[in-house]
Formats: sequence, structure tokens, C-alpha cells
Amino acid sequence: MHDVVVLGAGPVGLVAAGLLGRLGRDVALVERHPNLYNLPRAGHVDHEVVRTLQLLDCTDTFLKDAIACETYTMRNGKGELLAEFPWASEGISGYPSDFMMYQPTMEDPLHSQLCDDPTVSLYRGFEIENVVPGDDFVEVHATSPAAEADEFGPARAAESIVLRARYVIAADGGRSQTREQLGIERYDLGYSEEWLNADCRRKRPVHLELDTGQWCDPERPTTVLPLGHRHRRFEWRLLPGETAEQMSDPAVAWELLARLGLTADDLSIVRQHVWNFEAKIASQWSRGRVFLAGDAAHTMPPFQGQGMCSGIRDANNLAWKLDLVLRGVSSPALLDTYQSEREPNLLAWTHLSIETGKVTSVLDPELAAARDEAFRTGNAPAMPTIPPLTGIARSQPGAGELSLQALVRRGCTEGLFDDVIGGGFTVVSTVADPASMLDPQQLAFLSSIGAHLVHVGGDVVDVEGKYAAHLAAQGWEVVVTRPDFYVFGGGSLAELPGIINELRGHIEV
Repeated sequence: MHDVVVLGAGPVGLVAAGLLGRLGRDVALVERHPNLYNLPRAGHVDHEVVRTLQLLDCTDTFLKDAIACETYTMRNGKGELLAEFPWASEGISGYPSDFMMYQPTMEDPLHSQLCDDPTVSLYRGFEIENVVPGDDFVEVHATSPAAEADEFGPARAAESIVLRARYVIAADGGRSQTREQLGIERYDLGYSEEWLNADCRRKRPVHLELDTGQWCDPERPTTVLPLGHRHRRFEWRLLPGETAEQMSDPAVAWELLARLGLTADDLSIVRQHVWNFEAKIASQWSRGRVFLAGDAAHTMPPFQGQGMCSGIRDANNLAWKLDLVLRGVSSPALLDTYQSEREPNLLAWTHLSIETGKVTSVLDPELAAARDEAFRTGNAPAMPTIPPLTGIARSQPGAGELSLQALVRRGCTEGLFDDVIGGGFTVVSTVADPASMLDPQQLAFLSSIGAHLVHVGGDVVDVEGKYAAHLAAQGWEVVVTRPDFYVFGGGSLAELPGIINELRGHIEV
């Protein structure tokens, strides 16, 4: 009997298994591919995701190849600037705001960590046959076909397994077999476009007129992106009458690359594929003890680079809640907050991605000219904004936002906060030891959830003064943060006992 079985070893499944394993949970990870899927899919992560990778000790290799881009630019067919996003700005998580990356450089260290984690069992090469929910546990039936010896490994006989777990996280992709078996419908937000994708490895330095962004050209909308230091991505919208079969011909990709001044002397194509960009969301993200995460729960167009990021947020939200439930600190009712907390954020990013895609993908020249004029005159429609998290958060300004991570020093150890102090719940004050304000019951509760009580400015040094400035800007002396980095609430030290009692009311449901 495992604590959790995770279905799918893509980035969302790897992160979910890694976070749960880090918390000491007994995890089984089941993946249909017998080896790592060593091809790119997602190309962008934000600072929040990098902070999650930091918790899993997976940033060193990843950041060596990832690129913190200066700007993300949208230009029309004449080269005129429509919009520009400052991706090099410093994120509150302690990293630049946005990175472009080659996905295997993120998955490889995540997989290596799991291989070394004694709490995680890996089952590669197993197809999920059935997921059977029960009152007290879930059964997962999976089979591995017989295989002959090859360069990837020895011959093996066919094998069937049955795994039991208290809970299942299905991170098995947009075509989720688990979602289908559970009979969970998806609702369609009405966006569907086909784009040709060519991921390429650079043979030599490549200099392009537009390095990172989109040509919003009605003759052929085009996306141009770096994928870390060694790879690049190119995407072209299919025009009316073009088919996926036609556009999958390598000659088509080389013809389109030639229009950007690129040849086989500059690049080799690693992967060429026609994607259908869509926006579909599961009506339910859970059924009993089975939870959908990542693309199994939601898909969105890639124009904000938030598909995989949203799935990793799902994993981060679920992991700490499952841990508290499995340890008996919280009742299963805590898990009811998963979809209600995540869905508003997911919907906002999806609508923003759709609206960005509408700007990029215009094919009618007259509509494109009207769009250009709207941007030129400052009359372009406002884009959707991302709301703060609601649920396990106080009703106050600043709550539900991402928390600050900055450099601190304790004793001889200096580094980012999570590396020095550790992840999980934190209670941080810049004026005194927060423990001095709490009674034994409150301290016992914080101990039960593994919270860190920290006086930044006391035994923990605020190296750059960022914590003092950040809390002062909020008018706070203390802030309480969740394991997924979101602020529960803050206030004066005198208010801290009430804040902790409020948190306790949410957790001990």
C-alpha cells in the first residue's frame, strides 16, 4: 500500500513525486515510456517554477543551459513593435522573471533525484490498464509488454502489476486515459488552431532580427524562441487549406526556416510536429481519491508559456495537502480546496493565453491593420489579469500573492531563503522572534505542520535588506507563508496569534 501513486513521468508527475518523496511519503511513479522522453515540449518556465525546482535540488544543471530572456516581443508583418514584455525583471522568488529552456535539461535532474530517493518506486514501460477507485484506497492495474534486447536495455518478459495507494495523482497528459476512465468531461473554451513546430539544435551562433517573440504577420504568424543556449524553437500557424500531413514534411520546415535566413549549416531539426493549440478544462479535477493534474486537468494555448507551469503549480498545491492528510493533521476535506484554489489562477492564465493568441494569429489583412492601429494609438483592449489565490488565505491585501525569497545568512551559511531555512510553512518576522508571541498550543500546531519560525534581522541576517523593505511596504511585521510559496497572511506581531488561529482553522478541518 503506497501513500500515493503518480501516473505519468512528465514534468508534472516528476515534480509531484519529488515533492511527496521529499516529505517522506511512499510514492510509486508509473510511466508508459521505458526510458526518458528526451525531446522538448514546453519551452518556458517562470520564477515560481524555478523555486519549486530549487526545493528539489534540481536548479544547478537546469540553470546552466536555461536563458533568462531580456524581453518577449510582438511585432507586426512590417516589423513595427506591438507589445514588449520585460522578462528580465527580477521575480519575487529570487530569480529572473522568466526563462527559456530545453525541457530535457529540467527532466533529467528531476528523474535522477527520484532514482536516488528511497521513498519513490519507479515503474517505467508500464501502460495503465485500469484505475479502480475504492472507499479506502485506489487500485492501479498496469502492464509492461515483452521486449527484445536493444541498445536501451536487456530483453524482458511481459509483466503485469497491481499497485494500491491511498491516493492517485493522474498526470497522464491531455489525452488522459484516467480522466476518460473516470468519465470526467472537459469543457471547451472555443480555441483551436494548428501550428507547425520545429525544434532545432544550433550548429553555430544564430542572429535573428527577432530573437524571442512573435511575428504577428497575417501572411504567416510565426513564433521564434530560444530553448536554452543550444536549441531554438520555430512555430508557424497553418494557413487555410494546409494539412498536418503536408506540413510534417521536413522540406516545408526548411523552406520556412529559409525565409528567416537559416539553413542546414545553422541548425539541425530535432523534432518537427503539428500541434493543435486548444483550451479545454476538466469539469472535475478529482473523483474520490484520484486527482487530475497538469494537461490531464487543463490545456491552454502556449502563447504565455504557462501550460507546464500551471501543472507544476497543481503538483505543488496537492503535495503539501496530501502530506497533511496522510499524516492525520488534516481531514480529507482539505483536499476539496485543490480545484477551488487552482482553477481561478488556471482560468486567468488560459484566457490571457487565448487573448495573446488572438493578437498573434490574425490572418485577415484588414483585421491585422486595425489591430496594429489599436496598438499604435494605445487603444488595444486590456489583457486579463492574474488574481491572487483565494481559499487557504486571509482576506486582506497581500494574501494569496507569492512570497518573497531573497538572500539570508544564518551562521556561516548564506544563500536563498529556502536553501538556508528549508521549505514548508514559514512564519517570518523582521522585528522579533515570532515564537515569543505564541502560546504552547499555537507552537504545537506549527510544529505539527513542520513550520519554520524565523526572525530575519535577528539570528537570520537579511543580507540585502529585502525582507525589511518588503514587509514594511505591506505595513507588516510578520508574514505567514504556505509550502507552495503563497502568502497566507501578515500583520503586526500583536496580530500573529490571531493569524495562526485562522490558519489552524483552515488546516485542522
